[in-house]
Amino acid sequence: MHKLEQEIVAGVSPQAVWKILEQFGSVDQWAPGMHSSSLLGEQASGVGTRRVMRHRWGFRIEEEVTRWADGQGMSFVLTKAPYPMQNVHETWDIEEQNGAARIVTTVTYEMGLGVLGSLLDQLLVRSMVEREIRQGLKALVASIGEDTPPADSDYYPDIPGKRTITHAHSVEP
Repeated sequence: MHKLEQEIVAGVSPQAVWKILEQFGSVDQWAPGMHSSSLLGEQASGVGTRRVMRHRWGFRIEEEVTRWADGQGMSFVLTKAPYPMQNVHETWDIEEQNGAARIVTTVTYEMGLGVLGSLLDQLLVRSMVEREIRQGLKALVASIGEDTPPADSDYYPDIPGKRTITHAHSVEP
């Protein structure tokens, strides 16, 4: 099992972050890698809510919420993940930290294809997932305010009141 985790501390309220995240079917409005997204079914929030997304590279992703904590975050499982990724779970947690929002994204996954899958993970998948998480966090924050660098920027200045990435790292259990 692989575990990747990144966080950002943003000069916005946790409520503003949740207001974006709780629109589960509209992730394409702020996530740079998503070409389109929509809800699957009538349920719009809470455990059991499902969505389908089309990535900018063309593959289809389907997700189902497994944990929903109003104003605090959510977890979901990818019921249709890009092959050869398997058992993909993602968590977004929000908390208040010194008047700002601390947002932590965690992705766990396994790779199919045995040794070939392990090699693909080392050479490509892990770095792509890390980049998607990092860009997603930046884009989420950028969608809340006007005073942030572009979501695809790799630099966020450490200026009080501005959005600041405090650390981004991968964790292997």
